[in-house]
Amino acid sequence: MGYNTWNDLGCTEMSEAGVKAAADALIKTGLRDLGYVFVNLDDCWHAPIRNLSSHQLMPDPLRFPSGLKALSSYMHDRGLRFGIYTDRGARTCAGRPGSLGHEELDAQTFADWGVDYVKEDNCFSTKGPNDQETLFAQFGKFRDSLNRTGRPIFFSVCGGGGQLPFSNLSYYATDSRGGEALANSWRVTSDCTEWHTCKFAFEVAGPLASNAVPGGLNDPDMLLGSSLACARWLSPDRSRTQFSLWAILMAPMLLGTRISELTPFDLETYSNSEVLAVSQDRLGKQGFCLSRADSRSVWGRPLAGGDWALLFLNDDWFFAADVVCDAACWDALAFPSGSLVFVRDLWQTGKLTQSQVTAGVGLAVPVDAWGASIMLRLTPVTTSPTPVGMPRAEIPTLVV
Repeated sequence: MGYNTWNDLGCTEMSEAGVKAAADALIKTGLRDLGYVFVNLDDCWHAPIRNLSSHQLMPDPLRFPSGLKALSSYMHDRGLRFGIYTDRGARTCAGRPGSLGHEELDAQTFADWGVDYVKEDNCFSTKGPNDQETLFAQFGKFRDSLNRTGRPIFFSVCGGGGQLPFSNLSYYATDSRGGEALANSWRVTSDCTEWHTCKFAFEVAGPLASNAVPGGLNDPDMLLGSSLACARWLSPDRSRTQFSLWAILMAPMLLGTRISELTPFDLETYSNSEVLAVSQDRLGKQGFCLSRADSRSVWGRPLAGGDWALLFLNDDWFFAADVVCDAACWDALAFPSGSLVFVRDLWQTGKLTQSQVTAGVGLAVPVDAWGASIMLRLTPVTTSPTPVGMPRAEIPTLVV
């Protein structure tokens, strides 16, 4: 959980001041205390060339005049963690120096700077973006180099660089050289830049549930807010749906929006402790699609203690509709048919009229059109329903 610069600052606005402003805003808004602790630089932090004598990567001296070790200390002094970006090719996607041939040096440089998270991208690779023999070997080399530093560093593999939109990269999860053997998270599609590419990403991620474990996550890309000030954004309803679905999918929760200019709606979205409790649930099982009818679908995730989180999505362009968990949907859940189940609306929309339902009986939820959703938590009546607003101490951390 945390923040990434790309969908906020992009390349043109990347700077030490901008990154510090994002970190300070995480603290001021209370998001840090909810678990958003990673502050990750994406592309464009680099100087145009490596150091001519040591061959080390260097930060752009105009954008980052204090250097990255100092910036890392700034984060750690404030209870945050510091992330950085590189590429397995000779250059990054924006044309800065990549790590090809310098894996050991770059990994040690990052460790010396106090880096806690490394994202490695896929641009300017030697044999194209999808040569699997080469890419698994090169990403694996950087993984091994990070491990040899002795510093615990979250390793995020991004195969999305150099790809066309709507590229299915599920082989990063399913190949024996990929998944948790390769990294702590791995992208499963090309970039999520607007609703249709985000929808493609979660549709690809859903069937890969069996490949995800705590500390080894399918990554459908970053979260997009609804602020028009950002490089990329979604409508408010779709932004909230993305956040809720990412919690169902046990996906990394990296905010790609301007934290200092969050709308009240977005702050409410990212601060919902009950949805965050789903995201960080200690059972550590990814959710998946339970049922589908035209543009309507129900997604579910099993939770600790026998609970389930369900998301009812209506992606019709024009018409509100009832989205139904029918008999087939109930069959995928663990509740005995005919048993009573507590139901709680995690967004308190007021559209849910009952607090208990009967397992196996169709559960119809009215949902607005255009990517809106309703998220519920189901609890067996034999146990107490989940308390409202779980405090931070009760939200297990998967470090995503």
